[in-house]
Amino acid sequence: MKSIVVAYDKQRGIGAAGDLLWQRDLPADLAHFKQLTMGGSIVMGRKTYESIGRALPGRENIVVSHGPIDATDVIAVTSLEAAYAAAHGNIFVIGGGQIYEQAIAGVDVVYATEVQQTFPEATVFFPALDDSWQERAREPHVADDRNKYDYDFVTYARTSGTR
Repeated sequence: MKSIVVAYDKQRGIGAAGDLLWQRDLPADLAHFKQLTMGGSIVMGRKTYESIGRALPGRENIVVSHGPIDATDVIAVTSLEAAYAAAHGNIFVIGGGQIYEQAIAGVDVVYATEVQQTFPEATVFFPALDDSWQERAREPHVADDRNKYDYDFVTYARTSGTR
């Protein structure tokens, strides 16, 4: 199965200046991401890989880049199709913006963390989901002493026969 894992704000903002908007302010999102993707294949663009700074353990790391990747702990490919061909097991597309744009038409599920905040500094955005997507689950969470913002874990699935 191919899916997307993404976190975005109320304006669908996902990042700015090569980084996540709330990385240190929402540890529950990082824990959720780890729980979802552990044991699977994660597919990301070069910029996302560079922002993480290393391969994520417990997952097959596949990086899409037109140029060489100087890392021995990832599989480097030149296209999203090549990433899918190289992957084993469940495939999770984890960003960034250009990779999401390419992947959205070919995935079955979107696991979204919807951060109930707007970040005006956002420069990268997640594409809007059209009518072929249906919300299947929503788990709301309120801000607490560890998580600065209200957020929802939401699962969207493509309605049957709409790809």
